[in-house]
Amino acid sequence: MAASNYHPSFSDENADVVLQSVEGTSYRVHSLILKTTSGFFRTMLSLPQPPDAKVPHEIPVGEKDSVMERVLRMMCGLEIPRWASLDEAEAAVELIEKWDAPGPLSLIRTAASSFLFINEPLRLYGLTSRFGWQEETTLALIFTLRLELLNGEHTEKLHRLSASSLLTLVTFHESFKARFKEAMNGALFAQGNQEVQICLACQRRLDNNSLWRLLKEKLISDFNRRPLGDQLFMNMWGWPEATACFGAKCICGRAYYDQNGTVNNINEAIKLAIAPVATLS
Repeated sequence: MAASNYHPSFSDENADVVLQSVEGTSYRVHSLILKTTSGFFRTMLSLPQPPDAKVPHEIPVGEKDSVMERVLRMMCGLEIPRWASLDEAEAAVELIEKWDAPGPLSLIRTAASSFLFINEPLRLYGLTSRFGWQEETTLALIFTLRLELLNGEHTEKLHRLSASSLLTLVTFHESFKARFKEAMNGALFAQGNQEVQICLACQRRLDNNSLWRLLKEKLISDFNRRPLGDQLFMNMWGWPEATACFGAKCICGRAYYDQNGTVNNINEAIKLAIAPVATLS
């Protein structure tokens, strides 16, 4: 095998195993390292060898250089380049699983909460839940709250989840929606939620007491779309329901609904709905 085919970081002539990628690049690695870090190679290299077996052992691996080099670097304690995408991590995990290499898998776990990976929370959730990494799974779940799961955009990623992981994800989202709806129907909005509403200034019965309920339904619908509530107010000010609700006045001139107080209470409802995030994170 020509020396020019060897990867420069894996060209130690004393190494007794040569792994070859699909591109034809050769990687010299000591068998002791492979046996120590990989269950797959521990089994393979422990098998009896014929007397005329070549040394170093040449093993075609059938993996791409981009994946193979990174995993071997992790196994050999060499410097690892920065991850460019979650695609790279998922490809590495596939090879790590084939090779039964827990050390490199633990390095993937430490990178799971990086900003790069969190930008793709559904894929990150699929990866972390698959290996039972609880802290990282919880973090990924929280970041999925920014997504509208059922708008069709995420169908492929949802299909890749196991049934139990999908159920956990949906239940997590539904719990946030349920808490917000409960808060909106609760004591924070006791006056607006009453069947009969009376003007606090003149004691007349209000004619349009459905205005708040229409706005409330719109708020609940918008929160259900993105159950983190971080864009709720930005969206609300463009709604005709909000304009009608906060613009309505009794014939005595008093506003039906205290806009500042209502906004503060909506904010409290959001806090109640997403309160578990503070605990989980």
